[in-house]
Amino acid sequence: MKDLRHYLEAPDGWCNTYMRILLVADDTDDSIAVETTLVADGHVVASCNDEFGGPCRGLDHLQDCPLESHVDLAVIARSANVHRSLGEMGSVCATRHRVGVIEIDPSEVLDESIENLAAVAEQGVCHDYERTILGALAQSEAGEGVYVTVRRRQGTVLVTLTVDGAVFTDMSDRDVAALADRVRDATRQHDRFARSIDVSVICSER
Repeated sequence: MKDLRHYLEAPDGWCNTYMRILLVADDTDDSIAVETTLVADGHVVASCNDEFGGPCRGLDHLQDCPLESHVDLAVIARSANVHRSLGEMGSVCATRHRVGVIEIDPSEVLDESIENLAAVAEQGVCHDYERTILGALAQSEAGEGVYVTVRRRQGTVLVTLTVDGAVFTDMSDRDVAALADRVRDATRQHDRFARSIDVSVICSER
């Protein structure tokens, strides 16, 4: 299955592709309504619920958890008259795995495509990485003149550190390596489920 995150770099926006979506819902009618629409649009839908309707299929067998393999987006399906409950715990697990999470009211017509909503959610997740990395760098002088950009592709977190030209000129190879290591460690602490972390350090053009 194609990874939707490939398309974040497309200049014309997101391409039409199907996603593997984790559907989280406590109300059966809400779940059926949203799943029917997503499947009709060509997406693959996974659920946290076990065969008895319990909220966690991975409780007894971790390999059965949908998040043990790639998930592009988590969708909480909840009508306005349905209250939040423990049946939505799958969204908490998705957040821990740094999967974008959105909420959909099945009774309302979406103003945007699910692909666009997924793109916005992904951008929010990447901004969280950036804030975490900047926070780690702020604790040392290594963060001076460093700008952080994060994107993801096929389970890999791609971090680009753009260093101000004047600062970069004074950095030795050891300094660059130490900066990359510090950022890689901060990223891993933020996301222990990432398949790999790639850190690039470049000099800004003046």
